Amino acid sequence: MIVLIAAGVIWLALVATRRRVPMLIASAVLVGAWLSQTEFSSGAAAASAAETGAGGRSGRRSTASCASLEAGMTLDAVQKHMGAPDETRADEETRGPGASMLIYRDSRCAVHLLDDRVEFVD
Repeated sequence: MIVLIAAGVIWLALVATRRRVPMLIASAVLVGAWLSQTEFSSGAAAASAAETGAGGRSGRRSTASCASLEAGMTLDAVQKHMGAPDETRADEETRGPGASMLIYRDSRCAVHLLDDRVEFVD
């Protein structure tokens, strides 16, 4: 950010001189500083997401929530909407044959499936 401010101040000073070549050079430096600042900001966000994924998770960030899921949705529709689950558990002992559970830790919810269709969401 400091580089961007400094480049802006230098650019303003050179604009006041009304000399074409130094003004063009200063403009190129200002654009480069602005682009590098934007690149570093997005790189920091990507590095933060990668660190979250380093703990064994997939590193995905879902913008969807389990509240938007409806009973009767297929497994494919849930995974398309929410992404890959953090954990999948068989729930056949409790709820019978064909029962499973998708756990999304980031959203703090569990999707209960019966024969690959949503039965309910915790």
